[in-house]
Amino acid sequence: MYHFARRLCLITVVASLGGCSIYPQPDDVTSFESENIATIIRCQTRDAIRAEIIRQLDASGDKRVYGALTGTQAATWFAENPDRFLDLTWTAFVPNLARLFAFYADVTVSYDFSIDSSEMNGAGVDLTFLKKLSGGSNSLGIVAKNDRTRQVTRHFRVFDSFDTLARKMSNRYCAGVPRQINAIYPSTGLLRIGSLVRNFVVQNQVGNLGGEKDDFTTAQMADTMVFTTKFTGNFSPQFNRDGVTNVVIPSSIKVNSDNYRQDIHTIIILLQLPVDPSKLPKFDDSGRLVAAKDARKALKNMALDKEVDYRTQQKVQEISTTLQRVNP
Repeated sequence: MYHFARRLCLITVVASLGGCSIYPQPDDVTSFESENIATIIRCQTRDAIRAEIIRQLDASGDKRVYGALTGTQAATWFAENPDRFLDLTWTAFVPNLARLFAFYADVTVSYDFSIDSSEMNGAGVDLTFLKKLSGGSNSLGIVAKNDRTRQVTRHFRVFDSFDTLARKMSNRYCAGVPRQINAIYPSTGLLRIGSLVRNFVVQNQVGNLGGEKDDFTTAQMADTMVFTTKFTGNFSPQFNRDGVTNVVIPSSIKVNSDNYRQDIHTIIILLQLPVDPSKLPKFDDSGRLVAAKDARKALKNMALDKEVDYRTQQKVQEISTTLQRVNP
């Protein structure tokens, strides 16, 4: 009896010390921190913009477009060494392309990141004491359980422009960025951001692309991506012993350990061509935001305008998370 009870205590302690992260973060499971996820998305957007420039150059064919280079030659020249974008000046192109690229240089790229990481660890013991009698039996059941849930939601925004991404973000900043699809955690792998950039340009050129509600002049397009990954594990051994007449013994013991990890990554990428250049965010020569008064005001307005939408989105996520916990 003593040895059995001691084993029971040991099993209960081990089960109750399940690996629940006190502060769950994406790097616990993806090996990427939130800043790395933002870098991955920004670098892919940069590559998509550069690819669109190369596509526009290639469309010019044998026409001279950049110095002595034809469209086909210029496209190949930039494609074979992306660092050449860092020395690019839009006015160096022939007038029609210079106007086109200058027009799109001020397109703002706004990112909204919401990274929700949660873990649940439950451990329990179900113990039954049995005394077998000649005419029946007496039993006593004892249940002990411990459940722990931890959840952290990190929310932040990042701002770029077509110009800063194409000409001011170096390859060194993007060194080591994954170039393969990650089927388990898509936000840490290759995404189809090129589709958003290309469709924005095409729709604005020929598709009468507009803005929100009654805004017919400020072209914008956004992709909202929600990636949910959940892992569930259960450990549930059970031990049984036959009863002994007139002796109270622990006849059965069931140990249960339930664990899950859930990560919800919500990423919004908004491309927008403002009508009023004075409301654009300002960037320095390295592509970093400059805290000028007009830029600060513009960023605050953008944040306030989106906060209501974000809160609504957050509530939807909370409901979805709760439902998935109830029905794992």
